[in-house]
Amino acid sequence: MLDVRVYRAAFLPALVALFVAAFSLADRPAPVGSPLSADAFNAQRAFGAVTAPSGSLVELARAFPARTPGSPDDLGLADRVAQALSARDPDTNRPTFQISRLRTPGGGRDPGALETVVGVRPGLSSHRVIVVAHRDAPADGNPADPALAQLSATAALLELARDVRARDLRKTLVLVSTSGASTGYAGARAWAERAAGAGPVDGVLVLGDMAARAVRKPVVVPWAQSGEPAPLRLERTVEAAVRREAGRRPGAAGLIAQWIRRALPATLSEQGPIGGAGLPAVLLSASGERGPDPGEPVSQRTFDRFGRAALRALSAIDRARTNPSGSRLESGPEGIVVLRNVLPDWAVRMLAGALLLPALLTALDAFFRARRRRLAVVSWMLWLCAAAAPLVAAWLWGRVLGLTGALHAPPSPVPLNAVPLDAGDAVALVSVLAVAALAWLGLRPLIGAGRAARGRPAAGGLAATSGLVLAVGALLAWVADPYLAVMVLPAAHAWLFTGSPHGRMPFWAAVAALAVGLVAPLLAVAYYALAFAAGPIGLPWLMLLGVAGGHVSVLTLAVAAALLAALVAQIRILADRRGIEAAAPPEKISTRGPVSYAGPGSLGGTESALRP
Repeated sequence: MLDVRVYRAAFLPALVALFVAAFSLADRPAPVGSPLSADAFNAQRAFGAVTAPSGSLVELARAFPARTPGSPDDLGLADRVAQALSARDPDTNRPTFQISRLRTPGGGRDPGALETVVGVRPGLSSHRVIVVAHRDAPADGNPADPALAQLSATAALLELARDVRARDLRKTLVLVSTSGASTGYAGARAWAERAAGAGPVDGVLVLGDMAARAVRKPVVVPWAQSGEPAPLRLERTVEAAVRREAGRRPGAAGLIAQWIRRALPATLSEQGPIGGAGLPAVLLSASGERGPDPGEPVSQRTFDRFGRAALRALSAIDRARTNPSGSRLESGPEGIVVLRNVLPDWAVRMLAGALLLPALLTALDAFFRARRRRLAVVSWMLWLCAAAAPLVAAWLWGRVLGLTGALHAPPSPVPLNAVPLDAGDAVALVSVLAVAALAWLGLRPLIGAGRAARGRPAAGGLAATSGLVLAVGALLAWVADPYLAVMVLPAAHAWLFTGSPHGRMPFWAAVAALAVGLVAPLLAVAYYALAFAAGPIGLPWLMLLGVAGGHVSVLTLAVAAALLAALVAQIRILADRRGIEAAAPPEKISTRGPVSYAGPGSLGGTESALRP
């Protein structure tokens, strides 16, 4: 039923696409350098380990120790930031920054009002360079812990404001102090949605933990919550500043990590919702994407290095040229970095489509062959829908929990330490599993009905139907996101042959092919478990919060459902095939001619029987 000739012939466009993609590799865009020194960043004054002057990290921690979003300390710190930014230039006696304040509803369990303080220093150009720092910290139950690491971004922001007063800037500088980072970045999201339509933005530098004693890579994070990450030139500019001032490699993502992030975009830090709003945002954080742990010890040495790196990156973006369209920082080709070269997005789309073509054409051919042989493909299609129903039911129930407020999902993903799993949340998590189980049990009679009419799973009808479902799911993914389509390409190819009734593989080879199709999805799960420091309970909890908050798209659900249905089908085919092989009688030895006839040459008379 599976025509291998169609499969082989369809690989000809893939060879051409591979050839074109090899020649499409381009050099990575060079980072933007800054001729100005970063020595102006005074870490001793900003840290305040000895004298603790006003506005230093130590002084701010003493004055505002409990900075939960919307709390009196959080709002008091917002007043202090606005006061510091509105200080007058000693030479002109004019305010350096124009201050504005934005109030937004919170996104946590107690959604109080959040306040965002924005300071704007006009430059020669309307292009904006933006520095964002959040000032809040989650309540960890320890009143003696002022969360110095979480507060270090605000201290660095105030020091940067002091440093740029005496500098001539080409572009408009915007300093933003947000709140709500520990409850889903509601303040940053609301500000970013307004800023995205207010004029060109060359780069957004998001300050995270600037002072943790233990540095956790990667310290430069370009990923957005949805859509494309930050431009490569902006990312490399911040990385170059870190190498120059901090004396360490920033820990850029490898090929597999880039591919997973583009296929299944997710991030836990503040640049995520800012980048999701369409702004080119990069996080600079000594604790990486997950942020500091509660009670994280801080170091003035780390604060000095990362503060200098932030000042150098800000100066470089300010002096960088913009692209001809004038919309943002001039950049090179956008795509993924492969062997120090950039594979452009258009080449990824072309290559993914060409590799999908053999699986799609072969699946279509097998499906219509099955219909011509009057196999029950329609009933098998309903069977596949029933097999994927538990996943769809779990997703729908998770969205209902989020929309009704039964589960307090943050508006953007946050680290696990900001959303601990309590008893009520555990009940919600168990309820999702229960809904999936009930969906499966409720559909089992439908799955079992009509078994005789469908025929045996190993007869070819189920294999043809599941192959088409998976190939069409990959095609839909390719139209929207070629990186997501590549995640299911191995299964779309390998599982075509595991269920074919003609030219069957050995059973062990079929099991190996089944495992090959699962490598990419399992690799993505393992990667995010390590990147988010989430265990076997933490990762499902983060996934449920993502579903409840609306961060798992319908496209991702459709592709996952197609993959699950095809997986169940392949397991069913292999189990049925194993049963057929076990019940089959031993094969009898057959000979040509009468039983007493032993074949030519047995009685002599042939050249081989003659002795010399």
